[in-house]
This record gives sequence, C-alpha cells and structure tokens, in this order.
Amino acid sequence: MVEEITRQEPPVADRLRRVGALFEPFSSSYADNPALAFYQAAHREAPVAYSEAFSAYLVVGHAELTHVLREPVGFSSAHILDLPPDLPPEVTAELQRGIYQMPPALFNNDPPGHTRARALFSKAFTPARVASLEPTIAEAAEALVRAMAPGDGPVDLMQALAFPLPLQIITALIGIPLVDAPLLRACQDDRLKLYDPALDKARQVEAARRCVAYERYLADLIERRRGAPADDLITALIGARVDGEAPLSVEEMISHLIVLFFAGYETVASLIGSLVLRLLETPALWDAIGGDPALLHAAMEETLRIDAPVQMEPRRATAPAVVGGVEIPAGATAFAFFGAANHDPAIFPDPLRFDVNRFAAGPRARHLGFGWGVHTCIGASLARIEVRCAVQALRAAFPGLRLAAEARPSYAPSMFFRKPTALPVTLGAA
Repeated sequence: MVEEITRQEPPVADRLRRVGALFEPFSSSYADNPALAFYQAAHREAPVAYSEAFSAYLVVGHAELTHVLREPVGFSSAHILDLPPDLPPEVTAELQRGIYQMPPALFNNDPPGHTRARALFSKAFTPARVASLEPTIAEAAEALVRAMAPGDGPVDLMQALAFPLPLQIITALIGIPLVDAPLLRACQDDRLKLYDPALDKARQVEAARRCVAYERYLADLIERRRGAPADDLITALIGARVDGEAPLSVEEMISHLIVLFFAGYETVASLIGSLVLRLLETPALWDAIGGDPALLHAAMEETLRIDAPVQMEPRRATAPAVVGGVEIPAGATAFAFFGAANHDPAIFPDPLRFDVNRFAAGPRARHLGFGWGVHTCIGASLARIEVRCAVQALRAAFPGLRLAAEARPSYAPSMFFRKPTALPVTLGAA
C-alpha cells in the first residue's frame, strides 16, 4: 500500500510520512498523552497525514474529519471491526472456530444497513427510557461508593467505581448475568489484544481462544432466552424485525451484543476515570462541583473533548477522494481521529488546556467525543447520566477526595481508546 502515498508530490508525501510516523499508539509516551507530539505536529503541518506502519491515512483536522464523517458511504465503516490481515496462521485457525470477521452491526455498517441496525435499538435509548433508568443508576453508584472504606490507603477508583458501574448497567440492559460480567470484560479486552503487533504469538493464540469462548457463551445465552424471554435487549434482538425483513441470525445477534457490551462499559468507564482525574488535578474544581450541577456538566463536556474515550475509528475509502488537499485513493484505509480533531486549535484555542468555560454557557463549538453524523453514539445520553451519577455520588460521600500522593495515573496503550487503567485516590473523611 506504500504506492498510495506516492500519488502526492514528493515534498507533500515526505511531510505526510514524517507526521504520520509520530502515530505510535503502543508506546507508553503516546498513551500518556497523544496530543503532546502527534496531534500538535499534525495540526501544524499535516491535518491529513500518512502512516507507513499502518498503511493508513490519518485524518486529524476538525474540518477534514467532519468531511469524512459526512460521507458514511464514501468512507465506509463496514470493515471497522475486521481483524488484522497478517495474524499468524495459528491465531487465524483458532478464530475460525468461531466468528472470524464480525457480521454488520451498529459500528461496522453503512447506510442503509446501518439505518436498519440503529432502528433495532432506538426504543431502548429513547429519552424517556433513558431518563427512567436514572434512579437505578444513582442507587448503583451510591452503593459502590458506600463500599469504599476511608483510611485503608489509596483506592483505585477505576476498579472501585469506574468499571463496575457501567458493567452493572449494561449487563442489566442486555440481559447478561452480572456474575459473568468480569469474564466477558476480559474477553472483550482479548479481542483488542489481537491488534497489538507487539503481542507474542502464544498470547495471541490464547486471546483468540477466549474470543471464541465468548462468542459461544453469547450463543448459548441467546438460545436460553428463546425459551425464557425477558425484558432485555437479547429478547428484543430475537424478536426484532425491520421493514418486514427476516430475523437476525445468531451470528448477527452476537455481533450486536459484542458491540453494545463493549460500548456500554468501555466508554463510560473511561469517561468517569478521565473526568475525576481532571477534576482532582485542580482541587478547586472538585470542591466547586458539589453545589454546581452546571459546572459538572461543563467539566464532563470538556473531558469528552480533551480525553475522548474513543480516539480513533478506521474507515475505508470506497471511491477516490480529496480531503484537506490530500488525494485518498479508493480502497485506502483512513483513520478518523476524533481525539485529534478535538485538539484542533482552529476550533478549540489552547487545546491542551482543560477549560470548563468552553462549555459552561452551552456548546460554542462541537466536540466529537461521542462521534458525529450517522454514527453518533446511540447511548450518549445514557453515558452522560451514568457519569454524572458516579461523580455526584463520589463527591457527596468524599468531598475531601484527592489524588494519592506520588501515585501516577496510567493509561492503556491503544490505537482506538483513551482509558485510565488505574486511578489511585485517597478518600479523605466521609
């Protein structure tokens, strides 16, 4: 695919390659803050860059990215969940015992198929339905916070609150027994490991085995629900029909459930962790949000901008296109960088600064923290409620919450996500 970039004039191609080489998603420095090198250089020199390591165009600028997102067919999401083509044969053999490449679901779909898929879930995420869940979410958040014990040393807030809360909510919505949630979360993480080129073959094979076991678990759960329907999304998928079409296959239902489960906990957990971290880095903000719901909302929106949980999604050009003056040929892969567009200084001045005033009086500029266009996150309103309930419960119980002394929050290296893996805090007096 190197020949793609040679379509550009040599000085342009060199610049695109130079900036694209800064995209090193599996390095610890990139995980700590991708904006410090790659995002800043891209906005200065190449809002559309090129990575030879990934054979992909990197769409970084806000205007350039919205151009791509306005064209969901021209820049297709159909292959967004495809596994890397160069996996070792032993890994591929394991994966082929299950669903090797996921059938179209919400993420990996284009109109009109995406439109039909989104319609399947629209009733589950209506404003009234989502609002009705808030008391349950608040109660769950308060219970998790009550379980924290002051005086026992630092608490990892990711493990104590950020991960368990969205797991409880999404498992209940889907119809997955809560006792199985930690195992399924581990299986989801295994699928992401298959994208890591640094992972050795033995660990890739083991991850592939667990991916197949996860698919079989979901298939068994679907069959059990056929005989015992419930008020959950699994039952809704079994009975789903759109425009008189045939029912979904088991493979299609599994694909939908994997996507929903992952999106339902991963993005929310990441946002809870990132928001609390940002607030605690400025203790006066943590103190102020206790009596100011509007300030909490503004801080959440600024966190969605500066630490977007989903940093990037791949697309594939279905026809030749010119984006930001760069020719992208048909068949080329384009990485849509939501996180980078949220750092575009043309839209967000001083983008490295966490500034709650950007959104204090309403959205003066549209961040892309929940995507944009037809693929805007269908559960965005639910996610905001979960995050608000988590932070409000934590602030009410532990107003003296602080980052643990000398403890350094860590981030998981990832092509796609920005997620604190650990957030050590001291609770202070309850």
